[in-house]
Amino acid sequence: MPAVFILLRSLVIRLLSSRLAGSVAQFLRRTISTGAAHIGTALRHVWERIRSQESKEAVLGCVLCILNMHKKVET
Repeated sequence: MPAVFILLRSLVIRLLSSRLAGSVAQFLRRTISTGAAHIGTALRHVWERIRSQESKEAVLGCVLCILNMHKKVET
């Protein structure tokens, strides 16, 4: 009987942890996609207000630099 109890307990723990992990992953996905949408909208507004090509290239360079910051530097 104790072996069955231990088995059931481990199954319940795995089920709960997988559901919790799934909920956390779904929350993070929603949060990141919402944040990306807001950043995209802000960048579109900035891009529409910039007139000179040099300024647009500078903004694009900054955005690309920020996007590449997460990459690891090869040593």
